[in-house]
Amino acid sequence: MFGLGVPELMVVFVIALLVFGPKKLPDAGKAIGQAIRGFKSSMEGKDDERADSRVLAAGTCAGCGKTVEPQAAFCPACGRAVKDKAA
Repeated sequence: MFGLGVPELMVVFVIALLVFGPKKLPDAGKAIGQAIRGFKSSMEGKDDERADSRVLAAGTCAGCGKTVEPQAAFCPACGRAVKDKAA
């Protein structure tokens, strides 16, 4: 694996622990894993499974009552954050 042995991997892990800290290291690992998975799926031509399983319907903003597109994170009229109903 790229000529890296156990001692080299331990040095990389210790440096990552020093840079990110023990509380942020799992989050950083999760983010890197998701990025690699997303890159692989885009290279293979697969779509995001979560987007396929979710039914997208237009909603209304709780602040101003205007119609908001399903992909929108914020209301275009008032700027309030739109709550994700699928989560």
